[in-house]
Amino acid sequence: MFRYNLQVILRTFKRFRSTFIINLIGLSTGLAGALLIYLWVLDELHFDKFHQLDSRLYQVMINEKNGDKVVTTEGTGGTVGDRLLKQVPEVEKSITTAPADWFQKFNITFNDNTVSAKGNFVGSDYFNVFSYKLIQGDKNEVLNNPGNVVVSRHLAEKLFQSTENAIGKVLQWKWQAFSKPCTITGVYEDMPHNSTYRFDFMLPFSVWKQIMPATEEQVTTTGPFTTFVVLKDGADPERFNSKMAGFLESNYKDVNSKMFIRKYSDAYLHGKYDNGVQVGGRIEYVRLFSLIAIFILLIACINFMNLSTARASTRMKEIGVRKALGASRYRLIAQFMGESVLITFISMLLAILMVLLILPQFNIMSGKHLTLHLDLQLLLMIIGITLFTGIISGSYPALYLSGFDPVATLKGKLISTSLGELWARRGLVIFQFTISVVFIVAVIIFYNQIRFIQSKNLGYNKDNVIYFEMEGRAMEGKDAFLAELKGVNGIENASSIQQKILMPSFMPSSNVQWDGKNDDNRIRFFELPVNYGLIETLGIQMAEGRAFSKDYGTDTSGVVLNQAAVKIMGLQDPVGKTIYIQKKATRVLGVAKNFHFNSLHEEIKPFIFRLSPDETMLVMARLKRGDETATIQRITDFYRQYNPGYSFEFKFLDNDFQQQYAAERLVSDLSKYFAILAIVISCLGLFGLAAFTAERRIKEIAIRKVMGATEGNIIYLLSADFMRILLISILIAIPASYFFTRSWLNDFAYRITLSPWYFVGAACVAIVTAWLTIGLQTIKAARVNPLECMRDA
Repeated sequence: MFRYNLQVILRTFKRFRSTFIINLIGLSTGLAGALLIYLWVLDELHFDKFHQLDSRLYQVMINEKNGDKVVTTEGTGGTVGDRLLKQVPEVEKSITTAPADWFQKFNITFNDNTVSAKGNFVGSDYFNVFSYKLIQGDKNEVLNNPGNVVVSRHLAEKLFQSTENAIGKVLQWKWQAFSKPCTITGVYEDMPHNSTYRFDFMLPFSVWKQIMPATEEQVTTTGPFTTFVVLKDGADPERFNSKMAGFLESNYKDVNSKMFIRKYSDAYLHGKYDNGVQVGGRIEYVRLFSLIAIFILLIACINFMNLSTARASTRMKEIGVRKALGASRYRLIAQFMGESVLITFISMLLAILMVLLILPQFNIMSGKHLTLHLDLQLLLMIIGITLFTGIISGSYPALYLSGFDPVATLKGKLISTSLGELWARRGLVIFQFTISVVFIVAVIIFYNQIRFIQSKNLGYNKDNVIYFEMEGRAMEGKDAFLAELKGVNGIENASSIQQKILMPSFMPSSNVQWDGKNDDNRIRFFELPVNYGLIETLGIQMAEGRAFSKDYGTDTSGVVLNQAAVKIMGLQDPVGKTIYIQKKATRVLGVAKNFHFNSLHEEIKPFIFRLSPDETMLVMARLKRGDETATIQRITDFYRQYNPGYSFEFKFLDNDFQQQYAAERLVSDLSKYFAILAIVISCLGLFGLAAFTAERRIKEIAIRKVMGATEGNIIYLLSADFMRILLISILIAIPASYFFTRSWLNDFAYRITLSPWYFVGAACVAIVTAWLTIGLQTIKAARVNPLECMRDA
């Protein structure tokens, strides 16, 4: 019986070849798009989930009152973890690490071989808390001694060409002005790509305490460090958070802050907080693209439904004969469902082939390392999607076709289509094009918002600015180094700064006082030590007063505020006023115009430039336009000659700016491709329906032409219904797309205005695309020779 049904299905495919090809193309492209999204979503959902203690691994967070709002930060003081481990019985393990973004690079030297590597200072229990695989070494001992270092497989192979003889080797690490010898006590497998933290080596946190010993004033609730805890089995995180409500007050006399814990693996997807409440993060994009995958599959299924039911008149005699010979409705449903599942299976095979071809480029665009390995989970998913798509796409045609009356069908009388059935079919087409128009609107608005971000005046000039870390001799004599650097041909200006000015990893300080401040109102200011000429190098404009200048001997006790800082302080005529930073009196020398040092998702925060050349670590140099490549080569040669033994590595400031919107650009790019995919699939269905409609009405067209109808009348007759359906789709899609895109834009503090032209443009694109799709068929039908049609009738 199975073999017989399979033969019937294959003969049907051969008989209705055009419908089969259209369905195959539509389903395979839809399935390929859904499969790509599935791989991307699966990778997102598994980020940081591979740790064995995932269910008990948490990160310590702080909610702090900041004016009339609550600010959430993951930065803690350096002693919070130790006190939790000692005082709270629910805590099984606790580690503290330095913030990874502090360290742009280390120089690691073995004999005469020096390489750059990314590292961090971590607690001694790091490998007991995080499940990074140690190839060599004991996880209980590798970080116990300040002279130890644990390196990755990649770094070991880079230094020694293998991992076998790495243990016991002595390295010299250098960072800024600090340099120490260390002995390799462990080698770990390279951290996976779905890990938030990825380092080339790790040093004990006790080394950091030796480099930067904490004073009593630095023992605070908040700080730059990251604290992780492992709860004991059975500990309830909600009860733990309730218990911790007074921990900071009792230990640090901090009444303005509340501590809580967040599951570590939740940070990647649920890292966004508003007024102390978790409100989302990247999970919003995971949900968005999951919804897009479902819609794309539904659009492909709708094509199958519409084309199958539209072909009903050509299959009614087959159905009548089979019913007259005793075939039950159940058997007919099984046949039609079998057709649907088989074509979906073939489409899935094509989709897998398409994904294999597309995946390398998709990885480049998304920044992922996705692979298509047919493991059990992926195989079950493919089978599930195939069955789901096959059943959904075949259900309505199977029920519709199997319901024909055998007597009527054998007489050639198709059951009259009810108004409900007609609108059901039209409703499916309307749904298709509604989704397509929403996609088009989204692509237009995403593109314009990204372009707005790129073109907005940021308050500084990010173009042609490079930055790099000072090391060795350069760090020891900064003034001399900067003076010689400025003499390199092609450099317009150069200065130094403590850390990156964009996406700052430094913690905003609340130790700022001024006359008239409410002491109960803790307000945080981003404060950054800079060198002379930094403000000019970045092209930041002054609103009042002046920038730092060597012409004045007292500028080291002065600061430059931005306009947001002046506003929040409520200072009138701020230049010359005295404010207090960490209880030290400082004079306001000038006010810089507001500039965006965070992304446009956030409003501009209060910012303080403090002159302190000794604390600066990064060089910022502006290059002359048009000669950047040659200038960088000259800087490289100069640096290697000035600083032998150190490699020269730099970054463009514009790259940091672009990094802030990596997720938005990904959404914009993917939306563009999936919008094209949705439109193509919808148009395939529309093309098939238009072709079949013209074929079915060929006699009517011939009679109308004999009666004097022009080609224009025929074209209007055939296209009017489709155009009405499209207009209804547009009327539904415009309000839907407005609410969706407005919600997305609300995530930006600075955004475009939703112009009506965006929606009009999307509607025009949809109309033109649909007309081009059906135009060929309607024009072809309008030009038919009526005599040939009447003769063939």
